[in-house]
Amino acid sequence: MSGNISEAMIIGIAIIMVASLVSTGLNLMVMSNSLLSGGTTTLQSGIDSISTQEFASFDNSKVSGTQVTTALSLFQGRDIAILIQTKAFATITVGTGQPYASKCINYGAIMTSDGKSSNGASNMPARLEFSTASDTDGSKNFLSAQAKTAYVISWTDGVNASGASIWREQGAANYTGYLHNSNGLVDSSYDTIGTTELGNAAFILSSGRFSSVLIKDPTGSIIGIFFKQLN
Repeated sequence: MSGNISEAMIIGIAIIMVASLVSTGLNLMVMSNSLLSGGTTTLQSGIDSISTQEFASFDNSKVSGTQVTTALSLFQGRDIAILIQTKAFATITVGTGQPYASKCINYGAIMTSDGKSSNGASNMPARLEFSTASDTDGSKNFLSAQAKTAYVISWTDGVNASGASIWREQGAANYTGYLHNSNGLVDSSYDTIGTTELGNAAFILSSGRFSSVLIKDPTGSIIGIFFKQLN
């Protein structure tokens, strides 16, 4: 009889120990998952913070021409659009006689007004030549004689009723737009030589002053910077 009781006690103790080990294991799993999740969240927060920080100096700021050229180099090769309107470019007139006051040159990632249509080269913005040769609509007759190319897009302050590639609604802190892509890859252009050539309407004067405003897509992700030279 006593032997049976001892065996029962041993079995009971064994069951309690196994249950305790299982419970401890489960607790450790929960704790590790919690730490892993917290670590991932912290890491992502850190990455987001770094990403936001690199744009901080261009967020509704006044910057020099040197900072504009730095941005061109800093974000080259990334899916970031750098839009620049110099004073010389803004005063250009084409065949219609209308100035380019509402247009800018699109470097880096190419912008488009409608993300739904950004699925092929046929929807790309106009790629204009920096040439003195006159086209049928005069669109080539606006920069220096050095043969260059650039994508020129429109921008607007207010509701985008004109199909501009970027727009800034009243009270908004940033411009809105979409990146153009072909077959899932963002299209880009890095022909920036005109920004360094004196006499070219794209030339960036190092001592010039520019306003800088971030460009975001409708999800709030930063996709570019718009630099506009101040008078």
